[in-house]
Amino acid sequence: MCHQKTLRFAIEADAALSTLENALAIIRRTGISLDGLRIAPGTDGMDVWMRLEAPEEDALTLCRMRLHNVVGVLPIREFPRPVGLALQAAGQAA
Repeated sequence: MCHQKTLRFAIEADAALSTLENALAIIRRTGISLDGLRIAPGTDGMDVWMRLEAPEEDALTLCRMRLHNVVGVLPIREFPRPVGLALQAAGQAA
C-alpha cells in the first residue's frame, strides 16, 4: 500500500530556485516519488504544492521534517489527499 500526501509551502522569493532545488534533493534522497509539482507566485514568495507518494508513512514524515530545516522554506501545510482536491479545498476556504 502506498501513502500519499500533498505538501503546500511557500519559499522566499530571494533564493527561490536554490531553495526549490534543496527541497527536491531531499525528496530524491528520501526515496519518495514526486507525483506532482505546482509553483505559483504567492504573497510570501513562491507557493509550492508537491504531491508525494511513498511505500511507508514514515518516509513522508521524515521528508516533511527535513523540509522544515531548509532555509527559505516557510511553514508547511499537509493534505492527505491528491493535490487537485486539496487545491479545491484551499480555494473554498479562502
